[in-house]
Amino acid sequence: MLDSLTSLLNQQPLLTLAIVIALGQLLGNFEFYGIMLGTSGILFVAMALGHLGIHLPEVLGDVGVALFVYAVGLQAGPHFLRTIRRHGWSFLLLALVTLAAAWGADYVFSKLYGLEAALATGIYAGALTSTPALAASLQAVNDPNISVGFGVAYPFGVIGVILFVQLVPRLLRIDLREEAIAAKADNGLPAVEVAWIAITNPQANGKTIRDIETMRLSDAVISRVYDQFVAMPAQANTHLYEGQHVRVVGTEAELRKMEMLLGPRAEGFQEPRSVITSGTLVVTEDAICGKTLAQLRFRERYGVTITRIWRDDFEFVPSGNTALEFGDEIRIVGDSADCQRVTEAVGLRPERLNETRFLPLGAGLLAGLAVGSMPIHLPGGLTVQLGMAGGPLLAGLIAGHFGRIGSVSFRMPVAARMFMNELGLVLFLGNAGMIAGKNFLSVVRDNGPGLLLAAVLVTAVPLFVAYLLARYGFRWDALTSLGSICGAMTCTPGLGAVTKLADSSAPAAAYVAVYPVALLTVSLLAPLLGAALRAW
Repeated sequence: MLDSLTSLLNQQPLLTLAIVIALGQLLGNFEFYGIMLGTSGILFVAMALGHLGIHLPEVLGDVGVALFVYAVGLQAGPHFLRTIRRHGWSFLLLALVTLAAAWGADYVFSKLYGLEAALATGIYAGALTSTPALAASLQAVNDPNISVGFGVAYPFGVIGVILFVQLVPRLLRIDLREEAIAAKADNGLPAVEVAWIAITNPQANGKTIRDIETMRLSDAVISRVYDQFVAMPAQANTHLYEGQHVRVVGTEAELRKMEMLLGPRAEGFQEPRSVITSGTLVVTEDAICGKTLAQLRFRERYGVTITRIWRDDFEFVPSGNTALEFGDEIRIVGDSADCQRVTEAVGLRPERLNETRFLPLGAGLLAGLAVGSMPIHLPGGLTVQLGMAGGPLLAGLIAGHFGRIGSVSFRMPVAARMFMNELGLVLFLGNAGMIAGKNFLSVVRDNGPGLLLAAVLVTAVPLFVAYLLARYGFRWDALTSLGSICGAMTCTPGLGAVTKLADSSAPAAAYVAVYPVALLTVSLLAPLLGAALRAW
């Protein structure tokens, strides 16, 4: 009966996938002392089915990892350069120290226990969940035991990182949600503030708002003008005179520059009642997407001022060169009637925010797969590829950072991006679990508990070394530390776990800053480990 069921499931991959997803999520939702496997419960279910001889088409795993890492790139792209500027070369150092710690632990244990070089090499690649490292090792020495060691260590690499990112915050009493709120507030951009300024500078007398902005001495935006008993919207041809008050929006540094231009802040000034109003709109009209505010001329055409823009969790004050993008939230200030008119131009169709454009998605994935298939020649005659993980990640990172290339916008609705992220992770874990479960028990039985102990040590040692370095050496916050550790361990499921716990994109930004370096470095170190064990 078991053989018949196995045969049926192998002939019906969609049925098998549905079973894996349902049982895996059921297992993942089981909570034990506050610890949950989440989506990674699928890995355990898949391993059990893989042990019974059930398998899924390998293409599902390839599709899964490509979708997952591309979604990660889109999410982290807007934050990537800010994260790099903030932490600099420390990301590179963290990746190298983490991989070196795993390499050293594997080498020392293999020598003490007498573990075969091929198995030790596979354990190193598996504990770091790196298929490129496995491929590079097999290219250097075509020994099937490398794959066996990889299959044994891979589950420990995935589950170890997932448990680590959940247990460490609990043990150290770190609230990841609070860390996420703090990270959002401290996103590398100065806070946007509002101030009333009294015009006392004779040099500003009679100048228009257009004249003041043309000087480009301050990037702050004048949003309202109060002249004795009259409040006026700030239009381009509005003249400024001594004795007036203006409401200015900008960062603290830009507000100080505006004080030098116009006069001191009027602390305690009470804004008069008027017909001037403000509102927040969401850009949904294609006709204005990709165009700059200077091209759109909202002040001249509608008499309103755009004072702030919210995009990808960032708030900033726009300039004339700022281009609007689909999904931007903009704050407008002006007369009530003018604000109503501009609403129609910006967009009255919020349902469009849920639309997914498949042409940019397909183009981004295609570019990523092309980059991933390109050979990279390393010293010693080794050739590696970024593969299904590295290529789409790089493409997603570029698409997420720029948002638009030419007339093509790569932004996706948040719900669609999250669904792609989860779907990719499910497919990836289901396929990987079945491959790992196929020979798991037989290999452990043949090599004894030392093989399992090696997998545990090679997973645990770099995790603790990396966390100590990130948290106490570099003094990073918890989200950056955990995200960068997942990147250094090249563990995408671990990133999924910490991102879900924190409900923040901060771990993904740190992950993509470390992951490319770790991906190439581990592909070089894995075959060198085997060579060192055989030579020394």
